[in-house]
Amino acid sequence: GDFLGDGVTGEPASADASFRRYFRYQQGNRTLVAMDAPPPQEDCRPFVDVAARLQQAGVNVPQILHQDLQQGFLLLTDMGTQTWLTALNEGNADAWYRAAIDTLITQQSRADSRGLPVYDEALLQRELELFPQWYLFRHREQVVTGALRQQLDRVFDRLIESALAQPRVFVHRDYMPRN
Repeated sequence: GDFLGDGVTGEPASADASFRRYFRYQQGNRTLVAMDAPPPQEDCRPFVDVAARLQQAGVNVPQILHQDLQQGFLLLTDMGTQTWLTALNEGNADAWYRAAIDTLITQQSRADSRGLPVYDEALLQRELELFPQWYLFRHREQVVTGALRQQLDRVFDRLIESALAQPRVFVHRDYMPRN
């Protein structure tokens, strides 16, 4: 279909920690978001797949209006410019966090996770290692060795053991107020 044409203005939209870029296009009263994900560095297929799984589960996600996976382009409905991080305040926090928890429960109970990467011991270990690498070392300038490393390893082992004992469900790895 002809989604964009005369009278369209665009501007950069949000960015994330990847090679993907997003652009917001205004046409009359509606806005659309274009995702540019260069195929050598990014693969749009997992995004398309997960969006479909979440939509089928009843979760509010951007609708994919057009896709060109070979060139790495998606055209999406616009979910707005305001994030929870900028809009959250004392007056709305309780209701919004209840809604966020309800959405997590919906994802975990309804979203189809078959065929998605499994949170196994190795993946959990990689995720937990972000704490000493990114927070302690990079932001706190604390080298993690000796007794601290042993203490963290004990805590990580316990967390991994506990996680692996839980039922396996759909996991959204970037569910946070900034998104």
